[in-house]
Amino acid sequence: RLILDCPDRVGIVTCAAEFITRHNGWILEASHHSEEESNWFFSRIVVDANSLPFGLDGFRKEFTTIAKEFKMNWRIVDKSVPKRVVLMVSKESHCLSDLLDRWRSKDIDCEIPCVISNHEDLRGLVEWYGIPFHHVPVSRESKAEAFEQMVGLIEQYSSDTIVLARYMQILPEWVCARTVARHQESLP
Repeated sequence: RLILDCPDRVGIVTCAAEFITRHNGWILEASHHSEEESNWFFSRIVVDANSLPFGLDGFRKEFTTIAKEFKMNWRIVDKSVPKRVVLMVSKESHCLSDLLDRWRSKDIDCEIPCVISNHEDLRGLVEWYGIPFHHVPVSRESKAEAFEQMVGLIEQYSSDTIVLARYMQILPEWVCARTVARHQESLP
């Protein structure tokens, strides 16, 4: 799975697809969209890795030229490896229940290494699914320390993404920036 984002302009999809097909790559799935307000382009292209003559390392090397031309942030992700998703919740159970049920029935293909909550209310539900539950209370006086603890848990569990399943606190900008920065370190 090739995941990329960059400033929006004409020719991004054509150039990426042409690169893949020129090397006999088989595109299995593709999705693209632009955000008009930010003029930013996003794309996800699933390629049969076995169809490429040079493997993933060769792909990374060869694709770098295109990535530089379009000023892309990009990475290759193995589609067969499930994402690690940390769920964050408060007191309401409906979103969490839906996600956990879909996860258990394999409708959502991911790993859920833990659930973080600012209340104890949903501990029993989470533990029934066999998932570690972490209660991190948040008060006006302890917000900074609480969010630092949450980021520590997110990093400890090597999460790929965070889902706010009715988490009713506003995440500070630094939490988002630190989480994004950790993932950008792994970009090619």
